[in-house]
Amino acid sequence: MRSPIALESGVPAQCEQPLSNLSVGETAVVQRITLQGKLRNYVMRFGLVEGAQVYVVRRVPLGSLRVYRIGQTEIALRPETARQIVVTSDRQ
Repeated sequence: MRSPIALESGVPAQCEQPLSNLSVGETAVVQRITLQGKLRNYVMRFGLVEGAQVYVVRRVPLGSLRVYRIGQTEIALRPETARQIVVTSDRQ
């Protein structure tokens, strides 16, 4: 599912992947959001828009939610929601 973005040298510089693939402590930049309707509007109100930097804060105990930070705002998302937000990171 990951597709590296190559530099002129042909070396992958960034890794495009769903937000749900990131681990706690990783940072990435939002490339696109494939969510629709009210859920799309909901995440965008929290600053999850193309070009925004996202930091994975923590996993919520006893659940599958993860907490993400965008600027000074934190939002908890289910994995199925985070899978529909495509980000790039330096992780290879």
